[in-house]
Amino acid sequence: MAFVTGERVSFAIQKAGPFFSFLIGLGVFVLLFHRTYSAEKTPALPLKEMVDKVVRIDGKCYKYRVEDASCESSSPS
Repeated sequence: MAFVTGERVSFAIQKAGPFFSFLIGLGVFVLLFHRTYSAEKTPALPLKEMVDKVVRIDGKCYKYRVEDASCESSSPS
């Protein structure tokens, strides 16, 4: 039965140090710079099937209509 000496353990810790430093740094980066995403409910049916149809969602009735809309571009072109 081979025993592990203290020298071999400390050598292994020294060799693995950069790897664990990278993992800890990556975890800190993710915690500091992650974005929050909001969840939105969207209809599961295609728009063509939803037009002018009354749908009941969460106990409420909705009627979807197509309207012309314009939106401003937030990114410079």
